[in-house]
Amino acid sequence: MNYLQWLTKETPTKFWHDSAIPSEIDAAIENGALGVTTNPVLTYKTLQAVPEFWQPMVDKIPKDLSQAEHAEALLQIVATYAAEKFRKVFEETNGQHGYALGQLDPSICMDADKMLAQGLRYASWADNISVKTPSIMSALPLVEELSSRGIAVCTTVNFSVSQAMAMADAYMRGRAKAIKAGIQPKPLFVVQQGGRLDEYLLETATDSRIDIDPAIIRNAGNAICKKVYNLFKERNIPATVMPAGLRGVHHLTSMAGADVTFSLQARIQQMTIEADPERVCHIDEEIPDSVIKQLYKIPEFVRAYEEGALKPEEFTTFGVTQKTMSQFLWTGWVPLENYQKAPSGARWF
Repeated sequence: MNYLQWLTKETPTKFWHDSAIPSEIDAAIENGALGVTTNPVLTYKTLQAVPEFWQPMVDKIPKDLSQAEHAEALLQIVATYAAEKFRKVFEETNGQHGYALGQLDPSICMDADKMLAQGLRYASWADNISVKTPSIMSALPLVEELSSRGIAVCTTVNFSVSQAMAMADAYMRGRAKAIKAGIQPKPLFVVQQGGRLDEYLLETATDSRIDIDPAIIRNAGNAICKKVYNLFKERNIPATVMPAGLRGVHHLTSMAGADVTFSLQARIQQMTIEADPERVCHIDEEIPDSVIKQLYKIPEFVRAYEEGALKPEEFTTFGVTQKTMSQFLWTGWVPLENYQKAPSGARWF
């Protein structure tokens, strides 16, 4: 039994696979994966990695679609394939796991109405598709509305306690509406991208010439993830923290034993299996106060760590959030718009 198998079988900690390449999905299932966290970037990567696998399905896409419609059609192909791979898990866990994620078009993510329309289309593909939205102000009514309809939601590009708690509050409002209407609530998965946050804080600390050991900064993402996890427990919020964007095995082992669901890239899965960490639960081990004190030298860490330090209207302007949303657009969605399709608009590369 490898570390991942131990983690999923012997502790409350679970993981989903962060890739849409078919062979990698199959390998992850063997190691205990309970879902797939696809996004536009990963969708484009699988189309590039095994084009012959997807081509028969791609050939069926109507030729007269707009570029945005074409991208959505490609996303549907990959997301529904992944969802079907986890259909059994979805049924066996009564809808708590077994999802594939359908991430919204990053270019419309400031428009709640457009996001809702697209999210409802995604949800119609399969009952184990979870709609993936950025953790920004415009998504708050979306999270509430989808949750009220009994649709699973995943909030991504989340790097702060403020974002996580705002999304959880919106979910709780929607969940209450669903229950009142006699609708079975579906889960909310709150992504916490700790590794990406660590990288961003290192960049900002270096640029601002802040005197801090880089080894201290590598604790930042885990500190925020643990804080959000504890707040959810204290406030009885039935949402699932989803640590993602891992950059090292320590991002996984620090949360071992928690009732969370990781999103793990194939690379991180392999690194963890090869490292074979000690089978110990570390979730109750807090980040030392001395480390938090050092991290407070970085203003962006304070904004991420303190609840309420970011107002909802500031979520989209938080540097690492904006940086990641831009990546999803220009290295994922736009390439999908142009995949095997002649550029016909202003957005191409």
